[in-house]
Amino acid sequence: MKLRLKPSFSFYRCVCGISFLCLPLPAVAGSLLTGSFAGPASLSGGVLTASAVLLLLPIMDEYVTPAMNYALAILGVCTAGVLCGLSVRVWLGLVLVVYGLCLLQRCRVRYAQLQPLFRNMAVWYSVENHARYSYSMALYLLALVLPGAGAPAWLSWVPLPFAVALYVLLLIRVFTGRTCFLRRARELEIKELIRGNLRTAPFQSGEKTEEMARMSRLYARVVSIMEQKRPFLAGGFNLEDLACAVYTNRGYLSRAINILSGRNFRQFVNYFRVRYGAELIRKDPTLRLISVAQMCGFRTTQSFNAAFKVNMGETPSQYQERIRSQKFTK
Repeated sequence: MKLRLKPSFSFYRCVCGISFLCLPLPAVAGSLLTGSFAGPASLSGGVLTASAVLLLLPIMDEYVTPAMNYALAILGVCTAGVLCGLSVRVWLGLVLVVYGLCLLQRCRVRYAQLQPLFRNMAVWYSVENHARYSYSMALYLLALVLPGAGAPAWLSWVPLPFAVALYVLLLIRVFTGRTCFLRRARELEIKELIRGNLRTAPFQSGEKTEEMARMSRLYARVVSIMEQKRPFLAGGFNLEDLACAVYTNRGYLSRAINILSGRNFRQFVNYFRVRYGAELIRKDPTLRLISVAQMCGFRTTQSFNAAFKVNMGETPSQYQERIRSQKFTK
């Protein structure tokens, strides 16, 4: 059996590497050119430039390659500005212009594709977008308050701790997958609801308490059967089969599933099929995806890919590659 090596080149790693390179670049280059300490303004400029590069990293529904291109452009502008002897405010302003162009392009691409805006994962994309724009606003404000050349020396040190704090926050965001925009518990709650933590029943106004309690008990039995017996793997599994298994009628069961999961029956079943497929991939990342789709009960690879993307936020091939990489590093 051939050993699958983890690819050494990664756009994601390169963008992070460019960010780390931007941290000392202005101060070191400025000191070499002038023969003396470049000053706190150069340190702040380097930290803010590195923060801009980290903010280029894509959220879940974006591509990494454009981030790499803009990161290289920011690195070039920063290097050229320092080597040409421009003031920190000038070359940092040019850096933020490049970053702003990236934001504009991503907005154009996002709203040019209407279908992704109405998927259930769009809720989390919206949270990530709001976080990115909030951090971007902080980035521009810190760049705006950088003191000019004639400012007192002590005033030049004031923005530096705030710039460092922003950069540390963005590092946490990058390496933990959190937005650091909401509380951790709230982020987990949103992710669980989106990815289908079907045990969480939303409050339904207008529903009687007794009726809701009875529906919740039925729903708990349904989830237990789906998780333990996996009837969805059988060919021709339908709503009537599930209703017979929990001793109720189709209409009431369909209503319970719609209210408590936010899904229709087909979406409800596909959620469990996708979970089972993800489990198969985790156990054996070398499985062919067409085989995984068939073992999960999907009739076509296309329907498997679509359901997997909706429920997991990534395609089966992306998920499989990530699992392979994780197993290699262990």
